[in-house]
Amino acid sequence: MAANSPTTWDELLAGPFNIHVVTTHNSVVLAAMRDTLDLTDEAFHRMMRADHFRLTRNLGELGIAYSSLAKALVPDHRRREIALLFDSAVASLSSRGFYGIDVAEAWIAGLPRPRKGVPVNSILRGDILHDSADQVQAAMDVSVVYDRPFTVIHPSQVYVVYVTNLSEEQGNTLTASAAEHPAYIGHADCTDRSALKEHLGLSLMNSGLRVGDMILEGVSENGAEPNGAGLPFEALGFTPTAVIDTQFLPFLGYHINSHLTGMNREDNGLALTTLSPDAAYLESPDIWMTPGRYGYLQDGKHRDSMEQAGLLHLSQPALEVAVSKLVAQGYLYNLRLNEYGDLLYMALVDIEVEGRYRTFTIGLRFKLEDKRVELTTFF
Repeated sequence: MAANSPTTWDELLAGPFNIHVVTTHNSVVLAAMRDTLDLTDEAFHRMMRADHFRLTRNLGELGIAYSSLAKALVPDHRRREIALLFDSAVASLSSRGFYGIDVAEAWIAGLPRPRKGVPVNSILRGDILHDSADQVQAAMDVSVVYDRPFTVIHPSQVYVVYVTNLSEEQGNTLTASAAEHPAYIGHADCTDRSALKEHLGLSLMNSGLRVGDMILEGVSENGAEPNGAGLPFEALGFTPTAVIDTQFLPFLGYHINSHLTGMNREDNGLALTTLSPDAAYLESPDIWMTPGRYGYLQDGKHRDSMEQAGLLHLSQPALEVAVSKLVAQGYLYNLRLNEYGDLLYMALVDIEVEGRYRTFTIGLRFKLEDKRVELTTFF
């Protein structure tokens, strides 16, 4: 270990931690590393804890507190996720095919400007790569606010920039800036689940994490220059900043959460192994709760959430089964070991409420002594 890190593995592994997210979706780095090195769950856990510690220390040297990044990395239904759509064929005409660079100034100029605190946003970019033109057109027609009429000839014609953690005002500023480009098609609010969001979840790659005037970007090796795509960040007041991929991809990447049954299995399995090597087999745990917790959910401050989710009428055994199914379909966040030695995490799940999907948070505790998962809260 480095001189300024804990002196022993025991000190590192026993200390409290809070990891916002572990993601592998659209990146094979973690799974490939585990398989290539034939890592046991214990070895993988140690590797992830050490890499997260190094990331936290390296961010500190840049003046960034890792804890401050949660808003960009953990979805919040009170904050907007906006997709900007561009016609790559139009942008290519004036840029000899470099359409990503051609449209960049339009959206970069619209990123939130500091008012109170330091703005943090995850940025994903790419072409739509999956399904047919008709399927993509149908999904767009439901979700996109068109700036002009548009017909999908091929899905990859649609180039998308996706930005998280926006207020309504910030979202309006971003879309107005993007609309100045002639290739702009329109925008979609992707805060809630939609068919378009499922296409984007399969297609878009993490491009960067904006922190104030810095754009953190993953690079393949130490010393490599960030912003390999050559986007005009510096001209617009931002500083591209390199973070090694083994730290950026798993810990600073963003899930586009959509109902992709089975697509979250790899992420959730590796997230649970990061939480504890003993939790690795709990991809779909049977959730349980104490009678006191069940009563609290029925009568406490979270009663309204339970009612909105359609769960309030269930008996305790039926509720445990229902929550277990929801957690298996959700994505895991906020993995932590607190000062009392509790291993905690939360699952974000989508439930249809009055014709639209709403995101609920399920708080969970992994009981190391009996390898069980207990429900702690629902809201």
